[in-house]
Amino acid sequence: MKEPTRAPMFACLYQGMCDVSRKLGYALAIHGSLTSDLDLIACPWTAEAVDAEELKAALMSHIGACGYADLLRRQGLDEPEVKAVMSRKESRAANESEIKPHGRIAWNLYMDAGSKVDLSVMPKLF
Repeated sequence: MKEPTRAPMFACLYQGMCDVSRKLGYALAIHGSLTSDLDLIACPWTAEAVDAEELKAALMSHIGACGYADLLRRQGLDEPEVKAVMSRKESRAANESEIKPHGRIAWNLYMDAGSKVDLSVMPKLF
């Protein structure tokens, strides 16, 4: 028997995340295996598409996700411990955006129980 994955949970999140994205002018697609995290790519689809940061914030709110520092706080670390861990982490783990090929902006959106969304947003051209 194979080990269970988080794929069923990710599948349940996807429709609502698509609805949020569409309202903000983006098309949202899954790419990847859904085994360790939910890899998503958002493409601006309408002339009214919001900026990438606003889309990320709306999706985080919808799924109850947080940045890495807040994840550490949820896990019970106090503020000095959070600062110590954050000072040793790469920018991506610290919930800062990372610029990817072709201008994609990527973030990790952390949820409880070890779940994570890896969100990449394509740039708007106008």
